[in-house]
Amino acid sequence: MEGMKQHHAAKWLALLGLVVMACGGLFYAVSIRHGDWGLIGAGAGLAIVLLAALVAHEAVGAFFAKRSARLGLGSGVAILAVLALVMFLGALSARHHVRWDFSQGQMNTLSPQTVKVLKGLKEPVKAYAFFKDDQAGRMQADEELGKYSYVSRLFTYRFVNPDAEPGLAKAMKVRNYGTVVLVGGGREEQVQLPEEQELTNALIRLGKKGKKRIYFLTGHGEPALDGVAKDDFTSLRKALEAANYEVKSLMLVTSDQVPPDAAVVIMASPKMALMSQEIERLSAYWDQGGAIMLLLDPESDGGLKTWLKAKGVVLGDDLVIDQASRLAGLSPLAPLASEYGFHDITKMMSGTFCFFPQARSVTLETNLPKGIKGEELVKTSPASWATDYKGFLAWYQAQLDKMKQSQGQQGAIELKPGKDDRKGPLSLGAALSKQGQTGKDQAARKVTSRLVVFGDADFANNEFLELAGNHDLALNSVSWLAADDNLVAIRAKSRKNQPLLLQPGQERLLFWIPLVVWPLLLALVGVVIIIRRRRTR
Repeated sequence: MEGMKQHHAAKWLALLGLVVMACGGLFYAVSIRHGDWGLIGAGAGLAIVLLAALVAHEAVGAFFAKRSARLGLGSGVAILAVLALVMFLGALSARHHVRWDFSQGQMNTLSPQTVKVLKGLKEPVKAYAFFKDDQAGRMQADEELGKYSYVSRLFTYRFVNPDAEPGLAKAMKVRNYGTVVLVGGGREEQVQLPEEQELTNALIRLGKKGKKRIYFLTGHGEPALDGVAKDDFTSLRKALEAANYEVKSLMLVTSDQVPPDAAVVIMASPKMALMSQEIERLSAYWDQGGAIMLLLDPESDGGLKTWLKAKGVVLGDDLVIDQASRLAGLSPLAPLASEYGFHDITKMMSGTFCFFPQARSVTLETNLPKGIKGEELVKTSPASWATDYKGFLAWYQAQLDKMKQSQGQQGAIELKPGKDDRKGPLSLGAALSKQGQTGKDQAARKVTSRLVVFGDADFANNEFLELAGNHDLALNSVSWLAADDNLVAIRAKSRKNQPLLLQPGQERLLFWIPLVVWPLLLALVGVVIIIRRRRTR
């Protein structure tokens, strides 16, 4: 009687062990971050099964003494081995799989910047996508979020129906369908448009503690930061704010120094020169480890030509002309840059183009001052040349006057390099860095001063910022200056709609071959194999 009770208890104990093993294996297969718990559960289930076998060891021994049991055991072990292999391969494919993107321009692949940010995650981030079950755009959001989770196992997501879970939507202050909330590190960031650029910017903001401040110098006729004119820098300001920077204006003439919280100081398209006091304050800021970006058009150097010369930067009093720009539908006065120096700002921009409307040359001395390292960032095509700026304006105006006097005859002014002009490729920008220290004795600390100079400001204004690679070049420069290495990359590609257009015959083939012909062919092969096996018995 006692043996029967033990046998009955062992059966239930073995069943419990099998259930625990199955649950542990399933948890390991689907878990992203805590797969070890699944393995622990499977091991615990196996231990329970072995315990059950130990409790009913007499019944187990008697059972395996039978010939039928031994034969069945062999078949059972083979079946279990196959099932275990299938489960292992399934779990392996779920946790470690590879994607291939065959779309034009790899539009379904995340940009290098996004991959960089995801690889740099230090703690888990979970995205809550608030969509109704049948809402338009849900499938596209699922595809986009799936790309992120594929790159980093620390990024997970789930869809939430706001109508079914209003409490969660209220707690996360979600007011609109289609909102994605990123949660990580005790902070939240909302995204109204779940596309790569917005999601990546939200990830960056989530990982930052506080905002770095970018100051734009004012008081010298610079374009506005909040204007709508094509020469203004509203688009650049918004792009910087989207990358979690705080943008402010700075009138240096009324300040005794550059604010200590300045991550980067930008001077863009000044019409007047800085006063000597302003140059001294700007120089003191740079010597103490500051970061400066200068966008200087041909008509004005902001009074900084001598200051730059002392650092090995030669600012040309010229205008760069490029006939290759005509092929892109632009004026020859907007030189095309397609060659880049090997620098953190431009090393990932190979294969992209930038345009610089009315630019001057910016080159580096062969021998830079001691302690300064520099690299020329962008160069024009071989079809370009640099000519004297004032001389060109006078000549160009004379050509226009001749055209007006030719009884209204219209024609394009032919541009050719003169004998004194410098032929391309020509450098239009440069980046410098200098290692130094501030303070004395025990209070001394090492600092790195950084400087970026471009011979044009228009490439970053409202009209041209989104043209070709201008956006990446401008933001990469600011990110390098601010020492935000994870932001120096290529931004998300703009998505293009490319529908697949098929002829009626192609549509029929696409339907019949995979959906009808192949299944029937496989079924026919199976029937033939079954018939042949029966005949051979």
